[in-house]
Amino acid sequence: MKFKKLHTTLMVFGIAACNVASAQLFIDNAQFFIQPGATVTVQGNVTSNTDILGTGVLQMKGAAAQSLNMNGFTIPNLEIDNVNNVTLAGAARVSGVVTFTNGKLQLGANNFTLTNTATFAGTPGANKFIETNGTGQVVKLLTANVAALQLPLGAGAVYRPAFITSTGTYVNASVGLKVVGAVDPNKPPMISDYVLTHWPVTRTGITGTLSVTGQYDAADVSGTEANLRGYFFNGTDWTSTGEAHDAALNRVTVPVTTAAGDVAGMDKFVLTRAKVFLQGAYNSITGVMTDLLRTPTNLIPLTDPYRSAPFTTNFVHVANTIPETAAAAVFTNQAVTDNNIVDWVFIELRNSTVSPGNTVLQTRSALLKKNGDIVDVDGISPVTFNNTPNGSFTIAVRHRNHLGISADPSTNLKALNETKSTVSPLDFTTATDAQIFGTSAAYVVLGGRNVMWAGNANFNNTVRYGGLANDKDYLFVTTLGNNPLTVINNVYSPADMNLNRIVRFGGLANDKDVLFVNALSNNALTVRTQSLPN
Repeated sequence: MKFKKLHTTLMVFGIAACNVASAQLFIDNAQFFIQPGATVTVQGNVTSNTDILGTGVLQMKGAAAQSLNMNGFTIPNLEIDNVNNVTLAGAARVSGVVTFTNGKLQLGANNFTLTNTATFAGTPGANKFIETNGTGQVVKLLTANVAALQLPLGAGAVYRPAFITSTGTYVNASVGLKVVGAVDPNKPPMISDYVLTHWPVTRTGITGTLSVTGQYDAADVSGTEANLRGYFFNGTDWTSTGEAHDAALNRVTVPVTTAAGDVAGMDKFVLTRAKVFLQGAYNSITGVMTDLLRTPTNLIPLTDPYRSAPFTTNFVHVANTIPETAAAAVFTNQAVTDNNIVDWVFIELRNSTVSPGNTVLQTRSALLKKNGDIVDVDGISPVTFNNTPNGSFTIAVRHRNHLGISADPSTNLKALNETKSTVSPLDFTTATDAQIFGTSAAYVVLGGRNVMWAGNANFNNTVRYGGLANDKDYLFVTTLGNNPLTVINNVYSPADMNLNRIVRFGGLANDKDVLFVNALSNNALTVRTQSLPN
């Protein structure tokens, strides 16, 4: 039996056997009724501009790919039985049962709405699910509480369902969900453990609680699965409050607290926001640092320099095995010039014990902007410390040719969590003497701002002009080969103490004066020593 176009009022009654439409089924302002217990099987495409009536089943069962376009109207019951898949060419609603026998229903840009009475049947799994392969969502209408209501979603060939749990009151309420088989684009850039899948979600008309569980594939895990936690992104912040996780079932759960957001899985992290100035690059007149290492051509390494010689002897990473890498674009001119990158810094997350607070729990290498802000490898985000619970910590910042600086654990512990909008910056540039570890000699004040001491060319945690292991010899002997006339241009070197991409012993803007005049105040006997909790 073939159906082509139905224009007038027409009643189609299913009997014991299936009616089969091998051509296209086009319902044009007609009454199309599928009798209870009957199935209409269509082997071509289906287009309708009105509801399909009755309680029977519309079965999509073609030998080639099919399309289904209900123009937003309703199907009583739908069966997908096509290994070549069915594409949703227009929005559709189902009021009864959606059965997956073979193949996928691919949404593209169209929403697939399930009324409050709609359910699923069959055995969804690999290549048998609703594929949210565009902007379209599965929209579930709610009029009452639901518990672990499954939506058979997937991406590509992989089944990645979502589960809804909701309690409260409902007025024109719905939950819209899709799954994307890729890492969430809002993930902090240096998270170590995460899921290569996320579930965008919307909620409307629910006064109460909504939780969404995403079930990922085992192959989706990057890093260590045991570290995964459920996370919700609200458009600004990530939160794991109220999360649940089940590695055995490959599931993460998190409350959905805003009208739209993303559900994902990653390790428990905290964010830190810190600010420092480097004496060698700081200009007390402009109040920002110079960024000569990145312009006119960038000399700043794209990967963490503290993992490479010669710095590895004095900068040892703790609980941080993934090398930090930044894209070349991070070092290009920014719209706001104070956001341009100056160099890499080395951050230590230390314990909160007041006496002495010297246990390094984790380290990170991060980027320093002209205005002193320390950011992650994307040049924008706060810096994450992974697999770390919320808490109060001591934070120290170090640099390859400046003396490090640390908050005082007895007066200046920082409360860290995963919520960007609630983590206050640790501003070393304006901190009081009591808030910085050590005496006031632990840093220098220029233009009313605290600045990290320059001159530690041999990165041994002291700045000195004479004696053993002094910085003058590293500059003059080791780097310039005992020749005061030698000038090395366009180099990323610890002997470049003013960070101007040139190493020189004499002449204008030379590095000897940064050491002797600026850092040691013209006194060859002065020795500056890094002051960190030890």
